[in-house]
Amino acid sequence: MSRITVEKDLCVQDGACVEVCPARAIALDAESYPEDVPASGCILCGHCVAVCPTHALHHVGLPEDAFLPAQNAWPAPAAMDAFLKERRSVREFQPQPVAREIMLELLDIARRAPTASNSQNLHWIVVEGREQVHAIAQQIVEGGMHPKLIAQWGAGYDFALRGAPTLVVACAPEDYAWGKEDGAIALTYLELAAEARGIGVCWAGYLTRIAVSYEPLQKALAVPEGYVVRGGLMLGEGTHAYGLIPSRKPLSVQWN
Repeated sequence: MSRITVEKDLCVQDGACVEVCPARAIALDAESYPEDVPASGCILCGHCVAVCPTHALHHVGLPEDAFLPAQNAWPAPAAMDAFLKERRSVREFQPQPVAREIMLELLDIARRAPTASNSQNLHWIVVEGREQVHAIAQQIVEGGMHPKLIAQWGAGYDFALRGAPTLVVACAPEDYAWGKEDGAIALTYLELAAEARGIGVCWAGYLTRIAVSYEPLQKALAVPEGYVVRGGLMLGEGTHAYGLIPSRKPLSVQWN
């Protein structure tokens, strides 16, 4: 059974669906209409359906009501550049957690981040509320045995999760080779979407490192069996605004 159907009265035979297919799962027949290539390893990326200018192509594995209309309107480069340069790692947070409806918006953006071969293997954990995040931080301190973490914790400061009111963690199957990369990309999507909404974000590096091997932290997070933590972000409304963009090291680049 073919995975695709084509409305020939709508198809303009431009071959765009064939050109954009990363798995070469579509070819043109003798009449220049697209046809399924059997046993070709379709990854369900949706490019073929999304690129068709007349909506003539349909895929049995891609429900059409799940597609969103493309706006094809991008921020001007100057605005995007300024947004990216002005983002800051926020480590001082207001006490209220990020509203769940906003977190759902952010997670919806993150789940659309690119993944290896469109595998979409990530699982998300959200910890809501300062007390709950504080309990996770305690597990990080106990599991890491890092002198700086211990000293700051003893002095009453949470150096691990900075007193954040919300924590989001990306997990991937432990036998999945691209979990680190997919997690980092998806968390970056989430970070930038949060920044666009005025939410402060900081990467949870200690959590990411310690959760890989420290079972009490894994249990505190309720990491599903067979999954491993591949990254995390602290989120919340920041307590400060920044008026300047700090300098960075000079660009190191090699042209070959």
